[in-house]
Amino acid sequence: MPRPGPFPDAIDGEPITSALGAVAFTYPFNFSGHPAASVRAGFTDAGLPAGLQIVGPRFRDDLVLQASYAYEQARPWNDRWPELIA
Repeated sequence: MPRPGPFPDAIDGEPITSALGAVAFTYPFNFSGHPAASVRAGFTDAGLPAGLQIVGPRFRDDLVLQASYAYEQARPWNDRWPELIA
């Protein structure tokens, strides 16, 4: 199900100039039929959330899900969130 609402027009205050700017690293996998998952991977030095993209061979969704689960078990994150800036 698509996310409701428009695409963002900026990321971290930087304007997105391309229609693919917000999805530049995900659409190739949708186009090629390779299963992919984005997994929360921690925080940058600036405190921003960072992610890991796991991609598998075509029709091997099971491998992507297994790798995603294994990573999340090895690097739990549910108790940590970015600090909110007032």
